[in-house]
Amino acid sequence: MSLTQSQVAQYRQDGYLIARGVLTDEDFQPIEQAYDALIDHQAEELLAAGQIQSTHKDQPFSHRLATIARELDDETYGNFRSFTATLDIMRARLRSMFKFFFSPRLLSAVESIVGPEITLSPIQHFRPYLPARNDAQPMRVPWHQDQGVTKKEADAAEILTCWIPLVHVNPDAGCLQVLPGVTPMGLLEHQREGGTMIKPEWMPDTRPVDCPMQRGDILLMNSYTPHRGQVNRTDKVRWSMDLRFQKTGTPTGRPFWPAFVIQSKTDPASVQNDYDNWCARWIYDLEASKGMHLHRV
Repeated sequence: MSLTQSQVAQYRQDGYLIARGVLTDEDFQPIEQAYDALIDHQAEELLAAGQIQSTHKDQPFSHRLATIARELDDETYGNFRSFTATLDIMRARLRSMFKFFFSPRLLSAVESIVGPEITLSPIQHFRPYLPARNDAQPMRVPWHQDQGVTKKEADAAEILTCWIPLVHVNPDAGCLQVLPGVTPMGLLEHQREGGTMIKPEWMPDTRPVDCPMQRGDILLMNSYTPHRGQVNRTDKVRWSMDLRFQKTGTPTGRPFWPAFVIQSKTDPASVQNDYDNWCARWIYDLEASKGMHLHRV
């Protein structure tokens, strides 16, 4: 699934590219099964506490968490949001997710941008983007550049973001919006208020582009491409993962978190494909980095 020369040229020009049909159901099913087991445990606790009427095990993965959330009162829903935070990649630490990092179809597309020596950045997420509730969107991400959530040292690196939905997404389902062609402007000034976001007065005068995608598509983004999530007005969860890759040896911008060599054609023995080591490094670094500010602003 290498990108064509015209796709790479479009990525370089616009700062983003939707690569269609890169992944398959076989890539996602082990991840969904593992996460569904975690949801099972939480649903059983909520059922035992009388906070839901059913564990909704009959619901598809795309809808189950949203169905559970709809049954919860506002106070319980707030606690439930804490549970969804534990589903992030570095906290859940699922073997199926670790295996996914090495997907040949994924890495072939990444190599077209980054080159053959590939490191997985520690800035990575797996997000259950729940439907809007009381006219508010949980976990909504404002306009930002991914470079803005790194330390300054990472400005020397070319970091590729791969945003991967596990469900079909359109504007109603909260698909991403991007601002094309503004990467030559470099890093725009960000602020902490409202979540790490571009300061309103620094927003480019560029028309946003919606990125509707099918399951299996990958959105490739330059780390200087401004983007945001939209409101999820559906009855399903916009499950997605956000992985970042870069040339091995370049700074990640999170030196206190673990980066992993995922592919090397010059030194295959350097690939760090030990699952237990991956878990151990994340456990240690998350504890050691408590209290650190993750972003440059």
